[in-house]
This record gives sequence, C-alpha cells and structure tokens, in this order.
Amino acid sequence: MSFSERVAAAFTDGTASSVIPNYTVRREQVDMAVSVADLVELEGISVLEAGTGVGKSFAYLIPAILSGQACVVSTATLTLQDQLISRDIPMAGRILGETIDAAVLKGRSNYLCLRKWLEWGSAVAPELREWVEAGNGDLSLSEIKLGGEKRRKVAGDGLDCLGSKCSEMHHCHYYTARNRARKARILVVNHHLLLCGIDSGDLIPDAWFLVVDEAHSLDKAASSSLGYSLSEPMLNSVFDSIILSGRTPEKKTPLLDRTSLIATQISDLSVFAGKDGEVDLNDILPGLQIIADAASSFRKEISSEEDLAGASQALQSLERSILSLTQVNSANWCCYTEKTGRYPVLRCVPVHPGSLLRDTLYSSFPSVLLTSATLAAGNSFSYSDSRLGVPAEAERRVFPSPFNYPKQSVLVLPDDTPAHNDHQSIADAAWRIARETAEILNGRTMILFTSYRNMELCCEAAERSPLEGIPLLVQGKMNRSAILDRFREDPRAVILGTASFWEGVDLPGELLQSLIIDRIPFPSPGHPLTRARMTALEEQGRSSFALLMLPEAAIRLKQGVGRLIRSGTDTGAIFILDRRMRTAGYASMLLASMPPFRRESLEEAIRFLVEQADCS
Repeated sequence: MSFSERVAAAFTDGTASSVIPNYTVRREQVDMAVSVADLVELEGISVLEAGTGVGKSFAYLIPAILSGQACVVSTATLTLQDQLISRDIPMAGRILGETIDAAVLKGRSNYLCLRKWLEWGSAVAPELREWVEAGNGDLSLSEIKLGGEKRRKVAGDGLDCLGSKCSEMHHCHYYTARNRARKARILVVNHHLLLCGIDSGDLIPDAWFLVVDEAHSLDKAASSSLGYSLSEPMLNSVFDSIILSGRTPEKKTPLLDRTSLIATQISDLSVFAGKDGEVDLNDILPGLQIIADAASSFRKEISSEEDLAGASQALQSLERSILSLTQVNSANWCCYTEKTGRYPVLRCVPVHPGSLLRDTLYSSFPSVLLTSATLAAGNSFSYSDSRLGVPAEAERRVFPSPFNYPKQSVLVLPDDTPAHNDHQSIADAAWRIARETAEILNGRTMILFTSYRNMELCCEAAERSPLEGIPLLVQGKMNRSAILDRFREDPRAVILGTASFWEGVDLPGELLQSLIIDRIPFPSPGHPLTRARMTALEEQGRSSFALLMLPEAAIRLKQGVGRLIRSGTDTGAIFILDRRMRTAGYASMLLASMPPFRRESLEEAIRFLVEQADCS
C-alpha cells in the first residue's frame, strides 16, 4: 500500500468514525489529505484552500504523523493552537493508534517571568501566588485573568529578558517550553513566533514539514515580525524596574525623569507624520539617533545596578531596534504612525513581505503547506501568491465546503439599498433588517461593519428604535471575547462588530442565523501601507484596483460571510447592503468568491427565517 493510500485509508476504514463523534467520510477531506501526503513524500510547496467543514486540521495531521517526520504547525491564533494541542493532535493519534509527542510554544509574553515574580510579582499580583507555587507558568491557560497592567509586570518580555545572565534561566517557563519544543515530533507555534524563530535561527527546530494554517494572515504577521515598531510602551519595563525597586523616592525620581524624557522623544516623532500617518524615514533619522544615544547613555549609567538589570536590558534592546530601523532601504519599506490605545506607534514594514517569506521561510523546510479557508479570490490564487511570495511551481487546489449552501442559506442583495457612501442610510437600513430578523429569531443576529463610523450610526438608529428584550452587544463597549462568551451563553442579542469580527468567530448551530454586512470590505486607500502597495503597482503600469483592492475585498468578504454556516445543519440568511454587489462590473468576481448561497429577495429571506424559527 502506497503512502497516499495509507493516508486515505485512515479516513475511510472506519477508525476515524469510531474515534471522532458524528464523523462522516468527506470526499473533500480525503482528497486534501492525499494531496498533503504527496507533498510530504515528494517535497515542494502547496497552496490548498479548504472550505468551511472540510476538516483541514486532520487532512494535514494524519499524513504528517504517518510520515514519521518532524512537523511544525503555525497558526494565527491562540484559539487554534490550543485546539490543535488539546484536541486535534491527540485525536489524530488515536485514529492511527499512536501517542503523539507534541508541544506548543507561545510568545514569551504568555509565560510568567520568574525573575519579575521573585522581585515584585507576589506584591503586584498576589492572586497568582498559589498558581505559581503549583509550578504553573502559562498565563494564557490560567483561570485567574490578570488585567493588562498587572499581567505586563509579571509576564515575559523580549525587551527586558536577561537570557543567560538571568539567575532563573534554568527554571524559566519560557525556556522550558523551548526545550520541550526542540524535542517534539509536532510543534505548534504562531506565525509571529515562526518568523522570528526562523529569522534568529535558534528558535524553530529542524523539521521536514511546515504547515502554515490560517495562511491568509501570514503576510500581516510577516510585516509585523520582520518590520520594526517604536512607541512609548517599549519603556514600560524600564518604568516598572525603577518604580518597583526598593530605592527611595529621591533616588527613583531622576531615573524616572530620564525614562520620561526618552518616552517623550519617541512620541515627538509623530509630528513628522502626514495626514494619513505616512512618515518619510529621512525626516526622522536625526530624532532616531538622538533617542538611540539617550538610551545608550542611560543604559551605561545603570548597567552595574543589579536591581535595574531588566531596565538596562530593555534600553539596550531599544537602542538596537532603533539602529536597525535606520538601516532599512526606504524604497522598499513603508514608515507610518498609527494610534493603538493611548500612544502613537511608529511602524516601518516591508511593502512586499512575500519575497522575504520565499527567501527565508519556505527555503527552511523541504515540504511546505499553506492552507486556509480564504486564499482564492474568484477562481484565482494570484493575489495570495503575490502576498505570500508563493513560487510559480507550487501546487494550488481548492477543496470546496461539503455543506449544502443553497439548501441551508439564502443571500439577499436588496433592490433598494442606498449609495455605498450614504453612511447614515446604510446604517439605518442595517438596523431595520437586524431589528426584523432579531424579532423573528429572538436575537441570533450579527451586523458586520467596514468602519466604526457606520457602526456608531447604527447604534444611534437602534437607540431611536430600540428592540424590546434583545440587547445590543457592541464592539468597543465590550471586548470581543466578552461579547462572544455572552452570545454563546444567551444568543438573544444582536452583535455589532467591525474588523476583528470578520474572521475567527465560530457561532455554530442556532446561535447565529442572520448576518448583515454593510458594504464591500475594500481596504482603506488612505492607509500608508495600502497606498505604498498601490503606488508600486501603478508605477509598473498595472491596475492597483484589479490586483490589490478587489481581490483583498473578495477574500475579506469570503471571511465575513463564512461566519454564518459553520456546520452541515446550520441555516440562516445573509444580507449585503451594498448596491455595487448588483450593479458593478466586478460584482460577479465577488460573488464567485463566496459560497454558493441561494439568491432570494428580502421578503423571501424573511419567510425562510420564519420557517427556520418555527422548526427550532
């Protein structure tokens, strides 16, 4: 029996059915697993889109395990990491009759820093004392959830880590996890850690097979991991070391003043930003050198102070980061500022990270799989190829969802939708439909917005015409996790969400049955990075709309509508309130990117939802 036949048999010989509750053989899953088997055996790179319900995790885990080779699986989210390590990998092992040596390695900030804990942790977060004494160290798995500031003060941080100079290194939770990771047959990491590990050369162990799950997020992770950022919070560990030291206030004050001065110098760089945040690197080079010099001078003054070792290391890391930033080629990089939280952040990122991925990441593994539910735009992988740096010789395939979309769901493109730039009318229309479907379904409705502005206008419309007994769960007024937890406990609500709700939201069954989208999710042409990519295409005589804006919108739209049907028994309706979906020449490409929903009128969709409500 060939290797691919052994892989296929694992799904079809009945073993999987005996291990996985309610398992049914899916042709798409078996076909994908066979493609992965060929990739592992023959080497190379494959780009495989797997629609919702295909079961891509098992489609790559079964051949990975049967191959006997070491494998690295990279994901975009902690949720999928935890699902793989706690459920999918053990279950795949049971299907094959093996106990799998698997490990998960998370970012340093997910682990307790023992140096900080011993110096001041029990005073900062006494509620963790029993948990720490029990030998635990993964803060992301702790049932005791610390607030952001408390967690920062006890968590690991690459900026102030002392490495081999730390007296607690041999007991360090992060380095213990790293040592475990080196020996694992299957290692699960996130994209950021994967890229940083490949770049540093000492984090990711040698392995035959790399799986990049949620690969649609890899280029964003590459921009972040392979780029540079600078902001005041990078000095938090310096402030913490000084404030929490045993020094008298008189001795702390001059040190805090020095730190505050550097923080101010960093924030002052934002004055060089243009209207949309774009920064000319040449304009800020003198300021960057002043900050690097100040950090270097301050570090030298405190380098012999044992209780400020973390602060000294953080200042050195800051200096190195700034000096590296000053060396980039501004022609291929985009510098801009953005505000995340209270402070402006200066970012310098590669305009086209795909070439960096091809030259550094893919070349490090004999076999590489890029997989996601959203990689093709229309019927083409061209956009993903350019974003991810996929070589021409790579295999590309789509394994469609096994769900019966025409039977399970309807798509409405209302005839009377307002112009796409009439924000007030779109918000009013979104609330009218949400109000009607929530009354029918007793909640179970979500509205996805392309901007905070439209969401706020919809909130105002809801206040003018409130829905009795069905609350609004609004992004910004509650955090994302709290909204989803509450909705899962009681779906008698309407969710209003923007960017982060377009993907990674899993509300199966009867939880979510009405999904409303305000507009086509084109990327903002005013964002400096988008504009830099548009300019690069136009300078080559190519259409930035056809090659960037449209395919990005298609993939984003596919992610958004994918929130509705999550299993073979889900039902529901999708309403897209953008008249361009009916009138624009490119609408056919957007519709071709989406699952094959049954097109219906607004009235027919309401009748469909009434029928579903009566059946439940």
